[in-house]
Formats: sequence, C-alpha cells, structure tokens
Amino acid sequence: MALAAGEIRTALERIALARANPEQSVACPHCDREGLIVTDRSARPYAEWYHLACAGCGLDETIHVPLGPPVPGADE
Repeated sequence: MALAAGEIRTALERIALARANPEQSVACPHCDREGLIVTDRSARPYAEWYHLACAGCGLDETIHVPLGPPVPGADE
C-alpha cells in the first residue's frame, strides 16, 4: 500500500512526533489507529529513512527524506 501525497505529509508530522517523544503513541497516517511503529533507518548526514508499520491497516511503508550535503567548516 502506498501513501497518498497528503498522507505522506501527515506521516512526516507523525515521524517528528515519534522522534520528539519516543514513549508517546503515534497514530497511523493512513487509518489513524494509534500504535504506529516508526523505525529510524537513517544514513545521516546524507538522508533520513523511516520505516512505518501499522497492525491496523497493514501499512508497511518506507519514507525517504533527502538531506543536503554537509557544509565544509560548519562543525567549527
């Protein structure tokens, strides 16, 4: 099952919620059932990858968030 454009926006918001408070239950962007499983599979600093899984609707989706290249001297 692929997420629609509006659902991807919602998924990104829910990923942010899950990252900010890992103990809080997050709702699925497709069916709105609580208990979305968000697994961070990122390869920072180049990209963020999140796997989303929902037992309620069977969602099994990976979302890719490209990041800009590292800026030389930014760590100084």
